[in-house]
Amino acid sequence: MAFLKSQLQSRYLNYAFNELLLIGHSNGGDISSWLGNEKKPYIKSIITLDHRRVPLPRNTDINIFSIRASDFAADEGVLPANTVQSDICVVQIPDARHNDLSDHGPRWLQDKIKQLVHGYLVGQPCAMLNKA
Repeated sequence: MAFLKSQLQSRYLNYAFNELLLIGHSNGGDISSWLGNEKKPYIKSIITLDHRRVPLPRNTDINIFSIRASDFAADEGVLPANTVQSDICVVQIPDARHNDLSDHGPRWLQDKIKQLVHGYLVGQPCAMLNKA
């Protein structure tokens, strides 16, 4: 990530390379979480789509939103024990399957993910996202 940042920021001057948002599904979410745990100051937000192996960063300098499917649980310690008191927002989508949280999933699920991500990006509180 540091290499890409150093190579691209001089070529793409309109991008905020010191305020990166990482997003990934499954292993991509694990990689985003792993990078967030490295405490790089240029990572400002992480959105995961049903990642299951790497604990979400507990760094309060990073905004974190995790959208969860309902068919498999994450490994122990991946999600905070009490998301109500955490700065991490976790939303589970009922009847969503892990493999469908992608471009190949059903339209209703794609629309729900878009709605949730949009709400998160415009600053809706986690309680409101959980009711969406």
